[in-house]
Amino acid sequence: MPYPVPPSVRLMPTVSIVEQTMRQARRAVAIALLGTAAMTVAMLAERLWSARALEQAAQRYATSFKLAADVRLTEVELRRAAQMAYITGDKHWVERYEELLPGLTQTIEHASLLAPQEVTDRYRAKTYAIGREIDDMRAQALAALNAGSGASARAIFESERYLNRSRLLSDATEELTAATLRSTENEMRLLQSRSYGVAAGLLVLILGSGTIFWRRLTRSLQKSRGSLLDAEERIQRLASSDLLTGLANRAGLHDTMQTAMSRARRHQGALAVLMIDLDRFKPVNDRHGHMVGDLVLKEVARRLSRCLRQSDLRARYGGDEFVVVVEETEGPDTGRAAAERIVERLNEPMQIDALVVSIGASVGIARYPDDAEDDDELLRKADSALYRAKAGDRGKVCLYNAALDQRLAERTALELALREGIAAGQLVPFYQPIVDLKTQQVRSLELLCRWRHPTQGLLGPEKFIALAEESGLIGPLTMSLLRQACVDLQGLPPQWRLSINVAPHQIQDESLVPELLAILGAHDVPPQRLDVELTETALVNDTARARAVILALKAAGMTVTLDDFGTGYSSLSYLAEMTFDKIKIDRSFVRTLHERSQSAKIVGAVVGLSRSLGVETVAEGVETEADAKALTRLGCTLGQGYLYGHPVPAARLVEALRLRAAARAWEYWEPA
Repeated sequence: MPYPVPPSVRLMPTVSIVEQTMRQARRAVAIALLGTAAMTVAMLAERLWSARALEQAAQRYATSFKLAADVRLTEVELRRAAQMAYITGDKHWVERYEELLPGLTQTIEHASLLAPQEVTDRYRAKTYAIGREIDDMRAQALAALNAGSGASARAIFESERYLNRSRLLSDATEELTAATLRSTENEMRLLQSRSYGVAAGLLVLILGSGTIFWRRLTRSLQKSRGSLLDAEERIQRLASSDLLTGLANRAGLHDTMQTAMSRARRHQGALAVLMIDLDRFKPVNDRHGHMVGDLVLKEVARRLSRCLRQSDLRARYGGDEFVVVVEETEGPDTGRAAAERIVERLNEPMQIDALVVSIGASVGIARYPDDAEDDDELLRKADSALYRAKAGDRGKVCLYNAALDQRLAERTALELALREGIAAGQLVPFYQPIVDLKTQQVRSLELLCRWRHPTQGLLGPEKFIALAEESGLIGPLTMSLLRQACVDLQGLPPQWRLSINVAPHQIQDESLVPELLAILGAHDVPPQRLDVELTETALVNDTARARAVILALKAAGMTVTLDDFGTGYSSLSYLAEMTFDKIKIDRSFVRTLHERSQSAKIVGAVVGLSRSLGVETVAEGVETEADAKALTRLGCTLGQGYLYGHPVPAARLVEALRLRAAARAWEYWEPA
């Protein structure tokens, strides 16, 4: 069952959770992107560095290889130049020899720079003395050649000592160039190995970092998912809970009812659905404001929780209506007992701040599965029972009754048909004349109503007027009739007035007088032709409002009649407080005029009182000539009844006028 929403569950924290979740996700993605960017930059930098280092090493290797080739080539050229010099004795070869010698020295120096330091040092240690000795021998040979002694030069170049020293120098040079090549080759291999190692290290770093980032992102997303699930759960609780009272709302009620019904169906159990409506709650709202009304609703929720079991579902159905679902595990009277506890508890006064508020409650009960097996149907039938509980004395508990519900359904259908009938013009005006008892002249017509029902035929007012008053349709009905009557008045004598009944409910409507004037003005009917009849019931409900309406009607030019005089409890006080133009004597006194002397005395007293106030009297229910003569003797002014005509539509009224003018035969009128 839904439980009260804790104070921490509000809509704004849910929004904050969503924002927090988005921030967490964005942070995790940002970290992953930054890590990926950093690793990408590192990998690119390593590849650029490795490529550049390899390129430089390759250049050094190529240079070493070229230097080694140059040394060998230069040595071959030197030997050839020396041989040609001492064979031919041509100084040209001497000059060639001298040109090649510095280049060889420079090439060897360049090669020594590329070789490892220890190799260079060893080379210089080996070749220092040998080189000087060879240089001396070359100098002697060149001097001999310059002196023209080729044999001496040849002896020097072919001597065992020169050849041995040249071979040692050549071997040292070969060792140097070979060491240079090996050094550059090793450097390239080292660089390649280092490049592979760095790449492997970066790959491991990427994999490790990726794993860390992935775990971080996964944790962040899991945290975000948890936050979103928590937010979703809170939103669902908010969607199924009433924020004011903390009880379930309609959506939560239906969901929980279906669960409870399924459980009861499995265990062959029963449920009682209690529809609760607060009594006298609207005056609290109107008098003290909605803030106090909300506090009253909260107190009602607290009292429901205190007088029910924890397992009983409690919901606010809307406005001041609540629903309680009770599992009847203790017997079929469990629901009724709970309802009686609720009524008793809610009848107790409530302390709302400095106010003491007294409301109450009425309860309707429907049971599962006896009354219905569907949640909507159960609620509808509980509401039907509640309607009966409120129709009588408030503070009652009523169980659903199928027969009474059928009558309620018929009444509801009739109300709907009446509403549609008013809109379709099925409610039509009938008229009954009000006649001057002395002259027998028609003074006015009372506007009455008949319903031309499409299936039931012509219905009298006893079939629908009370329903119209209870359902709030009496206002639209009255105004619809008046509009049609204003059209009918165009074909009737202008001195005839129209008398219209206003229900007690309409007195409370501030738009009554303006609406009457608007309809009369729209049909060019002067207000002086309209007489408004008010019952004593309307005066009892709100005397101040009734006095204001009477003054407004008279100020507009209309006249006002007190209807059914003598049947109330405070008639004389009304006459003292309000000014009427006519007083209608109730038909109950006229009917017993010849049978009870008290009736004649009452009529005479009313007539005398009216005469002293300057007010005309109208007697209802005049059916015989004897009634008319007796009323005339008592001083009554006007009469209305079957003696002068039954209520008829305007078309038949015109026909009756013609007959009356010809034969003064009102007694020939018959009911329509």
